[in-house]
Amino acid sequence: MHVNRTFSLKLSTVEELNDKVRPKLRSKFVDRAIMDRLDPHEINFETIGTRRLMLILLSRDVSEFLKRTIALELGIDVEGYL
Repeated sequence: MHVNRTFSLKLSTVEELNDKVRPKLRSKFVDRAIMDRLDPHEINFETIGTRRLMLILLSRDVSEFLKRTIALELGIDVEGYL
């Protein structure tokens, strides 16, 4: 069952959603994002992109070598993660 609800979102968030997710998939995308946030232990890691997985790992307690390797692959500055 589906219900319509009104929530307030930042305009920039909605614009990015509109840019990155096709109209017919937006409700499913938002529903999945909310469920992933409410119960992170139930995340289906097969549906998460490689870049997102690397960013998740980068924020964890891993070796400096691994953080530097991930940052190099992502093309980002690692200093803020050390």
